[in-house]
Amino acid sequence: MKRVVSALILGAATIFLVLGAPFWLAAGVLSLAVIAAVREMADLVYSRDGSLVRTWVYSGSLLILAGGIFLGAHGLSAGLATGILLVMAGSVRGLSVKGAVTRSASGFFILLVPVWCLGHILLYLPRGEGRLALFFLLVCIWASDTAAYYAGSAFGRRKLAPAISPNKTWLGSAAGILGSIAAALVFRWFAPLQWSFSFVVFSGLLLSVLGQSGDLAESLIKRDAGVKDSGSIIPGHGGILDRMDALLFTAPLFYYFLSWVSRSPM
Repeated sequence: MKRVVSALILGAATIFLVLGAPFWLAAGVLSLAVIAAVREMADLVYSRDGSLVRTWVYSGSLLILAGGIFLGAHGLSAGLATGILLVMAGSVRGLSVKGAVTRSASGFFILLVPVWCLGHILLYLPRGEGRLALFFLLVCIWASDTAAYYAGSAFGRRKLAPAISPNKTWLGSAAGILGSIAAALVFRWFAPLQWSFSFVVFSGLLLSVLGQSGDLAESLIKRDAGVKDSGSIIPGHGGILDRMDALLFTAPLFYYFLSWVSRSPM
């Protein structure tokens, strides 16, 4: 019951932020969520001797998010480059040179995943069509996750990646793809988007595959750290990363895919 209530509250809040909230509010809430994800990721990848580097990781994360808010895609990239420089300097300052490369690499990884990846959600928010595209992305992911969970639980037998995520099955993955495509077609029917049938079908397939890949990537990180969930901030669901893992690859790649198809930034 706790899981259902959390899901309903999160779902309603997300729909409001994507479709109804002013840019500053949506961007602010997203930035807070990303910083929370940074904390969870740092706990997963850093050992005790990386504690001092976290300050530089947080600083770099804020630069990336600020760049995305004020300068768009170019700002995200500039913030990432600056953040990497800060983390490299922080990996040596106040710490032994031994292990600096490992600490730096961990910091680079956090700045890239989740900050830079999830920071692309900011790029959908300034314009109405971008928000509608983001909502389309979320609907496909939600449909994919739901279809994969129920089909895999009821009928799945052959494991997809047992060493990484023991509960995922090939049948569940296929059901997720079909669910995403079906949701994409329903969305096209009701939403004022001038997207072709073939584009919508391919987008539904792409988003499901990328969403499942993000889920598996986060599961791999958690298995390597020896934990079940990335955190416990959301009752019944775990951490922020556990709820946003499907966006790690979908948010940036779908944005650039749409930009490429339209031959201009969204």
